[in-house]
Amino acid sequence: MERHTLLPKRIYKGLVVLDVDGVLFKDIFLKRIVQSKGITRSLKMLLLGIKYFLDKITIDSLLVEGYRLAGTFDANKAQVTAEKIRRVTHIKETVEILRREGFYVSLISAGIPGFVLRNLSEEIGADHYTGIDIDMKGNSIEGSSISLISKIDIVETLLKDLNLRWEDVISVADDPNNVELLKRSGKGIGFNPSRRVRRYSDVVIEGNDFLEILPHIVPNENLKRKYRLSRFIWKREFFRKGIHIFGGLVALLARHHEISALLALGGIIVLYLLSELFRILGVSVVFLSYITKKAQRKRETRGIIFGPVLLGCGMLLTILIYDFRVYLPAILIVSVSDTLSALVGMRFGKTMLFGLKNRTLIGSTVFFLSACLILYFTVPLWLVLPAAVLSTLIEIIPYYNIDNFLIPLVTATFLNFSWGV
Repeated sequence: MERHTLLPKRIYKGLVVLDVDGVLFKDIFLKRIVQSKGITRSLKMLLLGIKYFLDKITIDSLLVEGYRLAGTFDANKAQVTAEKIRRVTHIKETVEILRREGFYVSLISAGIPGFVLRNLSEEIGADHYTGIDIDMKGNSIEGSSISLISKIDIVETLLKDLNLRWEDVISVADDPNNVELLKRSGKGIGFNPSRRVRRYSDVVIEGNDFLEILPHIVPNENLKRKYRLSRFIWKREFFRKGIHIFGGLVALLARHHEISALLALGGIIVLYLLSELFRILGVSVVFLSYITKKAQRKRETRGIIFGPVLLGCGMLLTILIYDFRVYLPAILIVSVSDTLSALVGMRFGKTMLFGLKNRTLIGSTVFFLSACLILYFTVPLWLVLPAAVLSTLIEIIPYYNIDNFLIPLVTATFLNFSWGV
């Protein structure tokens, strides 16, 4: 086991343990090494990975068999391979802040050789690293002879050296090999985690910005505003509501190509649900998973995020049932008014409406006024006020994202029967 430690020269607030594969690295080092050995070995490695995530084999079996598939490989090429793996953003900045705040930062990987971790540790400024030992003859590495490690034993040793306890440990991990570590730690952070790890994490973070772990470790008053939790919540909400705006484009498309719009909307809903199922299992789907992770709220990390599904279904049914003159204002209200309400309420809202946690007086006022403006240009004048009041009342409903579904459908129904379209 290759281990490097900078002996502590001060008292530390805590120990931050960072997994590497799937957390700092957006891919798996061993998988990339085996891929260089040809398609047959790559497929065998893929099968091993599936068995591991389905709990059919242990992490030890995965690593032993995986490195056996890797065979003999060159150390320099292995290092180049590691350097080419995409990283999450702002790792070095995050580690620097953690160390400045009095935390000892350790990289521990059960699947990456120590010499690879050594370079990574130096690159990001970590205090300590431990990786697997592997036989080397010059620059030639024999993958069939590796020495497996126990993360629990390594952390136990570090705690003794640092005079800390398990309650002082913050672990950041993604795959099932880290479940016991997360359970013992004072705080376990699942970073783009698998389904099992999600269950044992105190905090779940999904995305590509490593700075997001900071508000869950460092006290809020010690962080600059740009690193605080409220900043990340605002960014996600802004991105999320940007998606709402595109709902108006769907309504305009449907005016000229209704079947195409309905098929596109239905297809997106199905693809999104599949993407969500894969996300819960810890598997990313290109583009769709990126959008989901960028838009999800803090409370939406444990299961499928149904908000976009409800929005899509609400728009789909509205277009399917009603005439363009009715569904255009209804969809524009859920797209534009709901977006403005959320962003303004989040930024400036102080007074909660009827004591509801996520409904502010200013947010609902903005919703009502913008709905009036949309209706003024799209429906008879006598329908503007009652339709705006109705849609605003629906927006206030506190149940999770149900307004996304009801606003277009109920507003369109009201306009249809009142207007006689």
